[in-house]
Amino acid sequence: MYKSLKQSTQPMGIFKTKLEIGPETILQRKPDLLFNEIEGEVVMLSIENSEYYGMDKVGSRIWELLEKPITLNQLISKLMEEYEVNEQHCKEDIYIFLQGLINKNLITTN
Repeated sequence: MYKSLKQSTQPMGIFKTKLEIGPETILQRKPDLLFNEIEGEVVMLSIENSEYYGMDKVGSRIWELLEKPITLNQLISKLMEEYEVNEQHCKEDIYIFLQGLINKNLITTN
C-alpha cells in the first residue's frame, strides 16, 4: 500500500512512534502536503520530511478517503465494501499502513 520513493535509513516496518489507533480514532490527512495522482497512484512530497512518497492503488484509495475526517471503523468498512478482503486482514494491513503515515507525520489523529 505504501512505499517510500526515497531511500530511508530505517525500514518502513520499524516505527519510531507507535500510537494506539482505536476503532473510533478520527483520521485525516494533513492539508499542507503536495501530492498528485498519476495513473491511479498517489505521489506526494513532504516538505517537512524532505521526502517523496508513493502509494499503490489501495494506499491511494485510503489517501483519498482521508481527505475528510473518518474513523478507523468507517475506513475499514468502506475498504471491505470496495475490495475482496476479510475483516482481520483488512484491519492488519490498514493498521500497518496508518502507522507508517503517522510515523512520517502525514496524517493527524484525534
